[in-house]
Formats: sequence, structure tokens, C-alpha cells
Amino acid sequence: MTSPERIGRYLLLADLDPEHRDPAVQFFRGHDEVLDREVSLRILDDDDPRAPAFLGAARAAALVEDRRLLRILDVLTLAETATEPAQVVVVSEWATGRDLGELLQTRGDQPIPVDDAVNIVAEVARAVAAGLSTNVNHGRLRPTSVIVTDAGEVRVRGLAVDASLWGPLDPAETKTQSDVDSLGCLLYLLVTGLWAGPPVAGLAGAPMSGVTVLPPSRVRADVPRAIDDAVARSVSKAARLRGVTNIADASAFTAMLGLTRDHLAPVSHGANHRGEPNSKSRGTLSVLARSAGVIIAFAVVIGFGFWGWQLVTGGSVLTANSTEVAYEDLLTASAPSLPSASVDVSSGFLPIVKVRSFDPYGDDNKDGNADGKKGRENNKEAALVADLDVTTAWESENYKTADADGKGGVGLIMNMGEPHAVSSASLTFEGVGAATEVRIADEILPDPKMWSLLAAAPAGDRQIDLRGPRAITGKYVLLWFPQLPQSVDEPGTYRVGLTKVTLN
Repeated sequence: MTSPERIGRYLLLADLDPEHRDPAVQFFRGHDEVLDREVSLRILDDDDPRAPAFLGAARAAALVEDRRLLRILDVLTLAETATEPAQVVVVSEWATGRDLGELLQTRGDQPIPVDDAVNIVAEVARAVAAGLSTNVNHGRLRPTSVIVTDAGEVRVRGLAVDASLWGPLDPAETKTQSDVDSLGCLLYLLVTGLWAGPPVAGLAGAPMSGVTVLPPSRVRADVPRAIDDAVARSVSKAARLRGVTNIADASAFTAMLGLTRDHLAPVSHGANHRGEPNSKSRGTLSVLARSAGVIIAFAVVIGFGFWGWQLVTGGSVLTANSTEVAYEDLLTASAPSLPSASVDVSSGFLPIVKVRSFDPYGDDNKDGNADGKKGRENNKEAALVADLDVTTAWESENYKTADADGKGGVGLIMNMGEPHAVSSASLTFEGVGAATEVRIADEILPDPKMWSLLAAAPAGDRQIDLRGPRAITGKYVLLWFPQLPQSVDEPGTYRVGLTKVTLN
């Protein structure tokens, strides 16, 4: 079979399967010269026994609308020529980015943070579930089916079409079962770096105990029990408690993962991190804080796992105590109240009830220990960033280095009064802007890295708008400035000044 240079209006740019693992199927990257966009093209001989199913799957998938899917754009039939038999061609959207296998390779095959893994797989599940109303399954979902684009979006390719050519990864499964199994295996892969499904080239298999795969928490100690529960209900090779059945389809998987994420949120966005780490150095503070976070998070999620199984088996459900609420109020009581304009949401902005400064690596009382959650820096002026008046500002102290003399940054915490889904933040600096991270939590955590990262921007611009790939829900927003700009008025001095903040 010779490779054509163009098919109609599509210029063929690269052979995406030069080894031709399936000699009857050609796969190209192309360019649509009419609409000036990149596309992918699969070509199959018309007399191939799979051709009818291939065309039918493409036409069915083309009717499924979801922004996460790489859509079918065109279906062509090519007449026989002197050199080529009659062929069928399916043209799809193209996305530039890394598939999940490549994403792990860039990390040295190390797993990604649990929150990020859940978010990615939830996006994949929603994409696959979009086809259920018209009885369209993916049928052959694997790491190469999922692209994380350069912009951070999750895109899914091959809906129905891949399965029409090569069937499910496990021939014993239906396409619906295969989707559920693969979604669980993708979750397992991202949190452990190992693949729990049928063998896939380039991926190491998950360890087995007899005929079942080990739970993710047995492979990586900091994986919460809630992830074990999600895997147990989806991965066909996973062990399940008696009476707990596999979930039905991608839509049910989406709902289950939503519950999993809800119960992970207190872990990543503010679980019971009670005691202050007693560190002799800033580095030790960070290590101890993370260790405490992992230990307590694990305990909290084990409780959730027990709660979930109790619901299944009809047992009693435990309730959480409310001591932490009083503790949070104590932490924020000294922050000045804001003018009423800052809580008026008629403009579309999220409310900011209180603002306080955040200097967790400072040592105001000079006792040799970092101040942790209680750390403040010029706290009296903190509320000025939310008064919508650009003539007033909060300023950090002056430092000799951009990293706040080795502290690694300073920040501000906005209390929204109750949890809100935060998708973006707009900042106006006083002069040159600092490098900025927007992080979300349900309580004030001692280490900025323990907060969930929504978005980040480099230093330089006076006005910056930071938007995350997806909203994160929490009660508190941390603006963390890891690199401070050099003062224009005082060269060799570094500080950050912020005049206005709005949240959306």
C-alpha cells in the first residue's frame, strides 16, 4: 500500500504509524487546506471486513457532542484507482499535547498527584458518558486515547472508531464493561504509574495477589482509601468486598468519581491538620507539614472508605465533629473586616469576607521556629486589596533577595465565608507584579504546597488574570508570591505591593 500525499482537500503531513502495526489501516496527521486546521485521518480498504463497522462507528460518533471529545469531522469514500483499491477515510480533530503514557514518561514514570489524577479521569469519564444516550461507547479506552493538551485540557480520541477496528482490550468484555474497566485502570495508572488492565505496550503491569491486582494504596502508600474503593468498583481484576458489584457504565463511574472527589476535597483542600509543626528550620517545617498532611489525610479517607462500605452493608454511619470550625474562626478572627462593597456579588465576583496576610516561614517571636499558620506580615493593610480602591495597597516587607530572603515567598489569604467554586483571580499590583500562585483550600494549611493549585503566572505584569483549567472549590483562596519583584525606587530591594483582587 503506497502512502498518498493528499486526499481531497487534506494534505497529509506525517505517518503516525510508520511501523504499520495493522497493515490494513493507515493513520496520518493532515492539514485541512479549506478550514486551515490540523486533522487526523484513518484510512481503511473498502473491501476490509471491518469497513462497514468502521463507517458506522464514525457516523455514530460524529453525532456525539462533548467538548472533551476529538470530534469526527468528515467521512469519505475513495474510488478505486490504478494503484489503490477503493478506500474509506475518517477525518477527526487534532490536538497537540501528550497522551497519558507520555505524560508519565515526562515525570520519569512517577505517578501524578491524586487530585490531578481524579480530575483527569473525571474529564475522560464525562466524555465517554456523553455517548451513552445514543448507545455509543468508546470500547477501547487506553492511555493513548487520552490527550492532555498544551493548554491543560483533557481530550479523548477514538470514540467507537477504535473498537470497530480492534475490539475491546479484553475480548471477554462488552464495550460498556470495557469502558468502566479502562476508566478504573486509567485512575490506577495515574496514581501508581502502573497499568491494571490487559497488557498495553510500554506500560508496566500492576502487581498481582493471586488473580487480583493489589489496591493502589498497597503500591503507593499515600494513595487514599477512597481511590482503592473507586478502583475496586471498576477494575475487573480488582478484589471487591462481598455484595459490592461493579458499576454499570461510564455515567455511573462519573457519579462515583464525583463522590470520591467530594470526600478527597477535605484531604487536599483542608483536612484536619491540627498540630503546628515544631521545626528548627523552614525546610523542616515544610517536610513535617506534608508528612502530617499525608498521615491525617490517610486517616480521614480511611474513615470515608468505612463510611462507604457501611452504606453498602447497611451499617451505621459515623458523623464528624465540628471542633475544627471553631479553630478556623480563631485563626481568622484578627483579620480586619472588609467594607460591604467587597461582598456584593451582583458584579459577578465571589465574596471576600476577610483578608489576612500569610507568612508561614517567618519567625516573628524569634524563637527559632517558623510561625506556620499564624504567620503574618503587615497584616493591618491586608484588607485593602479587597476594597476595590486601586489607590490603597498591601505591601510586603523589604527583602534583599527575590525569594524573601530564603523564606520562599509571602502571601495573602482571602476568606470567602463559605466554600465557592473558584475558576479565576484578577490581580492589580502596585508597580511591577510578582510571580503568583492561586491556591485553594477549605482551611488554612501551614505549607502553601499543601493547598490545591488553581493557576500560576510569572512575574512582570502589573495586571494579571489567572484562570485554572477547571474550577476548584474551597473556602479560602491563597495568593502566594514565591518570587518578589525588585523595587524600582530602591534597586537591590525586593517587595510586592498589591492594590486590588477580584475572584470569579
